[in-house]
Amino acid sequence: MRAAARPVLLLALCYTAFIFLGLPDALLSIAWPTISREFAMPLESLGILMMGGTLGYMVSSFMAGPMMARMGIAWLLLISSLMTGLSLVLFVVNPIGWTLPLCALVAGLGGGGIDAGLNTYVEEHYSDRVMQWLHASFGVGVTIGPLIMTLSLSMTGQWRPGYLFVLFLVFLMASAFFGYRRLWESAPHVTSTQSNEPKPKLMSTLKLPGTWLGGLCFFLYTGVEIGVGFWAFTLLTESRLVTPALAGFWVSVYWGAFTLGRVAAGLLAASISAAAMNAMGIALSLVGLLLFIQGELGPGGAFALAIIGFAYAPVFPALISTTDLRVGREHVSNAVGIQIAAAGFGMMVLPPSAGLVAATFGFEGLPIFIFILTALLAMVLLMASRVRILKLA
Repeated sequence: MRAAARPVLLLALCYTAFIFLGLPDALLSIAWPTISREFAMPLESLGILMMGGTLGYMVSSFMAGPMMARMGIAWLLLISSLMTGLSLVLFVVNPIGWTLPLCALVAGLGGGGIDAGLNTYVEEHYSDRVMQWLHASFGVGVTIGPLIMTLSLSMTGQWRPGYLFVLFLVFLMASAFFGYRRLWESAPHVTSTQSNEPKPKLMSTLKLPGTWLGGLCFFLYTGVEIGVGFWAFTLLTESRLVTPALAGFWVSVYWGAFTLGRVAAGLLAASISAAAMNAMGIALSLVGLLLFIQGELGPGGAFALAIIGFAYAPVFPALISTTDLRVGREHVSNAVGIQIAAAGFGMMVLPPSAGLVAATFGFEGLPIFIFILTALLAMVLLMASRVRILKLA
């Protein structure tokens, strides 16, 4: 294979892997009512599965840096994709409801390794544009997943065929990782040079202030992104009397604008720095949240959801791309894994916390809570930029 073609193939593998990364969670969100009835489990027990998946996700992403240093990116991705496939098998053959969180734990272990591994690789070797489009690929996955499961349920009345189809796709992905495993180490790269210096230990990365500030950014960001997507339907239907069909449409618009925003950010990445992208995205999201709190644009203020989704879109990839500014190039592989783990923790803690806010202050407290968290994210991000300035001074 010609050397010039290798980066293109690697990018195709990266994008495809992130599409597949979004499939399993999207499957479960549609299949869960059917699964819960089959296993005689309450609908709210989905939270236990989410906790199991998040725990596995946090563990594997936190350890991704040391694992990459030991075995390389190719084997990390191969093992993680096999873990993802194993989790799908376990879901399909599992006869006992109470073991489903263990299946989710295995899925989290696989997904966290792929997420942290690819984020690290793209941050070190490719441009900000590639990073934005990598995460846009995840949006494609979470869009396709519900379609696969909906088709499975409508054609067969069963949820397992949907999982089996995605298992086949994951098997193809694992085969590609195995077949092209040497390509990851030998291909020329776009933005970085290889270094023969040993990678720093995980503990040395944990001692850096930029690691903790970066992790806090990811904790807050993932919480608000998922929080809006998770609670918007309930707020619109229960508090603002929007019909369920219309509310569901506007939640889809939120995620659609989110995916579109990442595509647009990739197009603009050559002319706008990742740090500036972060600042503009967070500023615009605060405007959108204020409009959503007022509830005057569209049905129940739903037009503002499109603004919020579009504004949040570039933040996560841009935070990944600026990791080296917070911790230094040599600590990137460790720091990215820590940040992905912090993101998983935020996803596990903050959306349920928003539910407690709603129970205490009413549903209209939800957008105010999200606004406060987003404002706090802006403050922490400013502190993280000061860490960079002090380091360079």
